[in-house]
Amino acid sequence: MARPAPARWPRAEEFLSARGAARIAHPGGTLLDHLRRVGRLLSAWDADPDLQLAGLCHAAYGTDGFDEPLLGTTERGVLAELIGDRAEALVYLYASCDRAAAHPRLGQGLPVVFQDRFTGREHTPAEADVRAIAEMTAANELDVLGHNVGLAERHGPALYRLFARSRDLLSAPAWNACAEQLAQYAPEPGIVISGLDHLALTVTDVERTTSFYQRVLGMRPVTFGEGRRALGFGSSKINLHRAGNELLPHATRPTPGSADLCLVTRTPQEQVLAHLAACGVPVEEGPVTRTGALGPILSTYLRDPDGNLIEISTYT
Repeated sequence: MARPAPARWPRAEEFLSARGAARIAHPGGTLLDHLRRVGRLLSAWDADPDLQLAGLCHAAYGTDGFDEPLLGTTERGVLAELIGDRAEALVYLYASCDRAAAHPRLGQGLPVVFQDRFTGREHTPAEADVRAIAEMTAANELDVLGHNVGLAERHGPALYRLFARSRDLLSAPAWNACAEQLAQYAPEPGIVISGLDHLALTVTDVERTTSFYQRVLGMRPVTFGEGRRALGFGSSKINLHRAGNELLPHATRPTPGSADLCLVTRTPQEQVLAHLAACGVPVEEGPVTRTGALGPILSTYLRDPDGNLIEISTYT
């Protein structure tokens, strides 16, 4: 459910308009129109009041992608008095972010090193600030792409990869919006798996596991029976059992992280490695030579969110 607009919103809108935001062209109308939509989108995602205000004012100092500032960074105190210190700090962090330096680091784990494009200084924002910037980035980019087909075609694929890689930094509503609006730019699965009928995997978090196997291994989420969950690939599937709520009959000691799976792919190992790197998934070992059921295989090892060992193998 969307949160109501913060009490400071009307005065902030008036300030932005007085500073010329209503006279600057922007996809979807004027810059002020865009700023309003970004703030409202964050509200629809249940962002807190400071983040909503930061979204409304996110381009006040200009941004790395739209450098038409409404006020200089020497006037930070003016904006802070208007929207509060926390919201202004997020506006400055967003505006000063050197995207070429920071965006490739998003989704690669925390902490994330940012570079201030105004000063050149590197710094490490708090986790809450990184999450806020990721959320604001999603709201901004979705609004821009939704109002400019050319920009969507040009930047849609890269932005899908950015948000998919950074999914753990985004709220569920933000990621769902990204996945829906940018679905047409999603790459074909980097790995195509075949060769197993089905198995049952005991997991700590069904949603987290589903996300991982869909994003990294291209598997299909499946719901069957009375709400049971599974992952499909080729003609096979993995049934998911939540730890402590396993279905009978089950293994004597069903334990998350105890599985060791070998999955077969036709995807070359070089492409497997490149895809894992793009997904931010560490390689445990490989490619190394092993012996599969039908002969020699080349294998790369990784771990899923519960620590299960996953072997991605190509028959040589």
